[in-house]
Amino acid sequence: MKDYLLSRRELLATGLKSAAGLSLASLVGNFGADPVLGQTHGVEDILTFEQADVCELACRQTLGPCYSPDPPIRQDITSGKKGLPMRLAFRVVGTDCLPISNAAVDIWHTDVNGVYSALAGFCANGDPNAPGQNFLRGVQLTDSDGWAYFDTIFPGWYPSRTNHIHVTIRIGTTAMVTTQFYFLDRINSHVFKNHPLYLHRPTPSTTNRTDGVLGGSASRMMPYIFSTKFVGSKPLRAWKTIVINTAPTTCNA
Repeated sequence: MKDYLLSRRELLATGLKSAAGLSLASLVGNFGADPVLGQTHGVEDILTFEQADVCELACRQTLGPCYSPDPPIRQDITSGKKGLPMRLAFRVVGTDCLPISNAAVDIWHTDVNGVYSALAGFCANGDPNAPGQNFLRGVQLTDSDGWAYFDTIFPGWYPSRTNHIHVTIRIGTTAMVTTQFYFLDRINSHVFKNHPLYLHRPTPSTTNRTDGVLGGSASRMMPYIFSTKFVGSKPLRAWKTIVINTAPTTCNA
């Protein structure tokens, strides 16, 4: 697993650029021919498929109360929400470790303040405007190499849950697996202590070990932890391989 922490100055620079009105598209556009961003594939690609690392079936986790049907089909799911820019990459493969194309990757997560869009009550976390919006939700189809990409922001947290992203993988209309993915605790802590758009919130009160859905031990969490990499003041890169069966998954994480 690869993760690199930016200095406070570099994180501040990223946040200040975002706050100054630079679009996420303009930030992402600075990467050039970078395989992490889905633009090239080659031997130097840090997302290169490693068979020994991905052949473990992704078991299901709870859908949760904040799923909203009919999410928009789009790569940029920010809908104007500000935060640490993040490029997410998911690779969907079968238990034979071969890539699966045209799988629908449906993701949803909270904004910086721990607010989900589209739904009222608990999911809106006190934001009266959230139910009428669809920020930080979207669907993409995997390409011929099994990859699907999203432009988003680093998610917030709320009591009893560590920072996480929900994912459902569908083949046609069949949900093959619904699960969640997480970040290393040191990544969560670093962002909330250093990035200007997160400083108004305390450091997450729930760690991966104490998470209300999957917590308990580091070994239990590790199959669901994103690989991450900071590169200067560019968006955080996060990626994960998801192994699905030929029928909907029956195992539970």
